[in-house]
Amino acid sequence: MAFMQTGEGVASCIFLVLYTAYLVAAVYVVFKKGIKTLYTSLTVFGLFRVAAQLCGIAFSKLGIEHWQWLVAYLVFGAEGYFMLILTSFHYVGHIQKEVFGESKIARRLCPNIKVIGFITYRWVFHEWLVVANVLVIVGGTMLTSIDADKYNEYQNKVNSSKGLRGAGQAIFLVMTVIVGAMALYAGIRDRIRATTLYLVYAAFPFLLVRGIYGVLSCFVTKMNYYQLSNYGKAGLSTYFVATEYCLATTMEFVAAVILLSKYYLYDEKVMNNTQVADEESKQKYEKSTFTIEDVSSIRN
Repeated sequence: MAFMQTGEGVASCIFLVLYTAYLVAAVYVVFKKGIKTLYTSLTVFGLFRVAAQLCGIAFSKLGIEHWQWLVAYLVFGAEGYFMLILTSFHYVGHIQKEVFGESKIARRLCPNIKVIGFITYRWVFHEWLVVANVLVIVGGTMLTSIDADKYNEYQNKVNSSKGLRGAGQAIFLVMTVIVGAMALYAGIRDRIRATTLYLVYAAFPFLLVRGIYGVLSCFVTKMNYYQLSNYGKAGLSTYFVATEYCLATTMEFVAAVILLSKYYLYDEKVMNNTQVADEESKQKYEKSTFTIEDVSSIRN
């Protein structure tokens, strides 16, 4: 297969193989554990990433005149990141429920106020992720109808698109930091010691790098696919391809593999109830809640 953009094409092919292997492994785990598990979201992540790599290959084959394939690649990539943040969040809630019989993320924010009494910490987290997701999708797709030769005629639209993507990626980054803070809270305040939580700790640095890159890619010229200066006769610049695949695609792949390994490294101590909290600890946990100080520390 001859690529008009060799660097992008080779990188897309390599990660297509890696993500296909990951997807096969994830499907196997879902087959063994069932569809109503957190592994399903990791499988959906794999589907998004395989779709992204196929779009990357199409763009490399067809060239800059068909740059809509690059937009599709980046949007699918953002969807994959969305799934990883969501999965990590639920990993923390899942281990809380296993140890204490209840997860704090399922608690209501204002149970005594009827109008908003249904709102839980989980609901708020989900809604912010949905908002970020919509911003990234709208910002990424609003330029797909623009002809590459008339790019300079649509600078206002380009700037609006960049702003929407930047806002969405910034929210993703904040939500990633919140997941890390929640994991630390569960480990330090709730004193949970379990493999699932350790996997979130291990995946967090990679998700954080991915989130930081997502924001920078919207505003740093050399990382921004909206900048025509990043395109040459041979296709995308080497710097752009290297940063995209090292700081985004690789980070997501490593984080996903770490989270999926829960199937193979599941904490038998929790399964056998020797790690489960005693009654006194459970009572303290049930009485505790996120205080204003806790919420502030998580947001910061």
